[in-house]
Amino acid sequence: MGKKKKKRKIKNKKETTVSAEPFFIEKQWDKIIIILLFLLPLLYFASFLNSNKMIGGSDYLNGGYPFEAWTVEQPEMPLWYPHVFGGVPVLGSPVGGPLAPLAQLRVFIPPHVVLALTFIIFFFLAGLGTYLYLKEIGLSQYSAAVGAVIYQFIGNLATTPMAGHAGRAASVAMFPLLIFFIHRGLRTKKILFFLLFSFAAAFTFYEGHFQITYYSLLFILCYVLYYFISRRKELSKKDYFRFVGYGVFSIAVLCLLMAAVWLPVLGGLGIVARGVERGYEYAVSWAMPPLELIDLVIPGYSGILDNYWGFNTFKIHLEYFGLLALILSVFTIILFWKKRYVKFYTIASLIALLVALGGATPVFRIFYTLVPGFKLTRAPSLIFYLVSFAFVVLGTIGFDNLIVHPDKIKNRKFVQRNFLIISGIIAGALLITGLICAAGSDSIVTSMQQSFGSQLINQWGKRAAEMKLMLISKNFPNFLMGIWRSLLFSVMILAVVFLGLNKRLRLWNFAVIAIIITLFDQLPLMRKFLPSAPAPAKYYAADDVVRFIKKDKAVFRVFPTLYCEHARDLYFLYHDIQSVGGYIPNPIQRYQDFIGAGTSVMFSPANLFTLPGQTDSTDRFCYKFINMLNIKYIIGPILPEDISRYDPQSQQTIIGLREYFSEFNLVFRGRQYSVYRNSGFLPRAYLVSDYLVAKDSAILDILKSPEYEPEATVILEKEPSVSGLKRGLPMVPAEIIKYSANEVVCGIETPYPGFLVLADNWHPDWKVFVDGKEQELYRADYTFRAVHVPAGDHEVVFKYISPYFNIGSVISIITLVLSVLLCIAAIKLRL
Repeated sequence: MGKKKKKRKIKNKKETTVSAEPFFIEKQWDKIIIILLFLLPLLYFASFLNSNKMIGGSDYLNGGYPFEAWTVEQPEMPLWYPHVFGGVPVLGSPVGGPLAPLAQLRVFIPPHVVLALTFIIFFFLAGLGTYLYLKEIGLSQYSAAVGAVIYQFIGNLATTPMAGHAGRAASVAMFPLLIFFIHRGLRTKKILFFLLFSFAAAFTFYEGHFQITYYSLLFILCYVLYYFISRRKELSKKDYFRFVGYGVFSIAVLCLLMAAVWLPVLGGLGIVARGVERGYEYAVSWAMPPLELIDLVIPGYSGILDNYWGFNTFKIHLEYFGLLALILSVFTIILFWKKRYVKFYTIASLIALLVALGGATPVFRIFYTLVPGFKLTRAPSLIFYLVSFAFVVLGTIGFDNLIVHPDKIKNRKFVQRNFLIISGIIAGALLITGLICAAGSDSIVTSMQQSFGSQLINQWGKRAAEMKLMLISKNFPNFLMGIWRSLLFSVMILAVVFLGLNKRLRLWNFAVIAIIITLFDQLPLMRKFLPSAPAPAKYYAADDVVRFIKKDKAVFRVFPTLYCEHARDLYFLYHDIQSVGGYIPNPIQRYQDFIGAGTSVMFSPANLFTLPGQTDSTDRFCYKFINMLNIKYIIGPILPEDISRYDPQSQQTIIGLREYFSEFNLVFRGRQYSVYRNSGFLPRAYLVSDYLVAKDSAILDILKSPEYEPEATVILEKEPSVSGLKRGLPMVPAEIIKYSANEVVCGIETPYPGFLVLADNWHPDWKVFVDGKEQELYRADYTFRAVHVPAGDHEVVFKYISPYFNIGSVISIITLVLSVLLCIAAIKLRL
């Protein structure tokens, strides 16, 4: 009898072993998940991989695609964009632009298809980096897979296509890989991973958004300090010295890899509009309003896209990172506070959140005062992706402890009891909120409008506030539906956790269910931020105005007034027409001052367009500034002949517009716009015999004065070392022989010496050569260029020669080659 029992036990043991035999999915889990992490973004963006349509992101349509298409068409890499805002440097911002690695694909693939590929790559890297990092800190492959899919579709990443912000996507997506390399380097004490960190960080800077990447590096610095403190008993003094050495080395490699971009930016520091301190109010603008924290639980509370009624002007993104991560993070913080990384990520998420809220709390003021770089940026809400990542980590820690390893919980009954209590609170709170909002919707809407009305009026004015208050009412049904939606997903998530605590399914089943819940929760919301537009050839098709202007083959600029829909985009660049307006993220500040835009980076031409009678002095100098900018055509609205049917205010505006445009000749009337020819425009290049010397803002005052005549005198900012000039001689126009991105060639035959003025923006990297010999290039008329030319027949060549770019390129290439060789050596020697 005893033997039979013994055999029976062995048999049961064998049966248990067989039943525990891993399935194919479990054996191949890593490969399956990596494939899944690639397939999800591939399917998400698949429809944009053909040339018949493109991602219709607002900034991409306004500026991104025309710039990319124009850049590809150039015979050499352009270092200067001459078509907008009087000309701007290509490398005026600390991002890669045409130097970005993925930008090279545009040589073989249409740029709008490259954009879709870029998003696919970044979404994949976001998931892969998260998966690797979560496994690196000791979480199971199942928990890591869930966290990876969540992070792939967090709001700060998945909504970036709405604006075509591939740069923001790159920085958010690459963060998990950056922290993975640093953690692996710290754990293994190998220099290889610090080098890989440098490569990944350089790639992020070239492809990404400088401010977001800056936040990533600050976070990683704090993470390294946490690692040192939490493992102080395990690390020796030698380890600390080694890590500090590796860290300094990796930062040095990063800076050298970025030299091709950063040196030109440093060389032109103070020239462009951004990158200078503009005060605390500027720094906290576009923060995350505290009320929008509700959207993390009930997405759509403050309205999505056209229904947005919140306290920013508009909002084309979400901070939502899914209920699964949020709910599991609550359990993690309450039940597993003492687990490694929980305290760090809880505190880190709180600090990042307080920074994202901007001026709503005193925390941002501390960062603004003490942390270098915070004074130079705005939109602190951009840091919220770090909050999302922290909650993803906390959520997967909870998933790992509650579902994957519930048997390791010391006081399991305590955890189960508290789980039920927390679950009841979460579900009950959502249920009660939904019932109250459904029963008292009208009174709640009225209460919200009364509560927020005065604040909205103070912030945006009465008219804008009224529109937002109407949106509160319009959006409320969506908010109510969002409550029931959140309740449904919360119940599903809590049910999965309950089953996990009781070991009712295999682990991979739980992971798959959690991934499915994540996708059904997050994807429908994120899909709203995936706009579509027709193929470029159709979207940017030439209208009747473009067809008319293209008949003129001379070098000139057009002025699309703000009544023209293309005043603030690059539609004219796409058609190779130079405009005084357009869309550029970082124009030259002197040009903005000249046109009257002030500290704005937008095209706001207050000095070029003012209705007669609004000021005493602007009526005339605006025409002078238009002439100086080589504006040949002005594009305005079609003005009606009969204005009797309009209200008095509109009639006054139409009369003012007629008077403004009366200075020009109507040469074309299209379907939507009229085109006027400016008969008084100055040539792009011309010679004058006289000069004045003045400084800074005093120049603008002189330019505006009725006595100043730009066709007779040029204003310089230093006394030139020339002699023999005669005053009062007529202007001599120059011939434009060649006009390209990096070079302008002028020919001039002048009977007397003078200053040749080129009505393009001055920049320290522009050099000038007269008959092959370099001469001094003066800043002229506040923002233009000038060079002294003796009497006679001369060829004047302006060349964009950036010593910073040339030196930086050599440094970056040498560093890349040496770093790759060092990586190979580190792999072979296992360093």
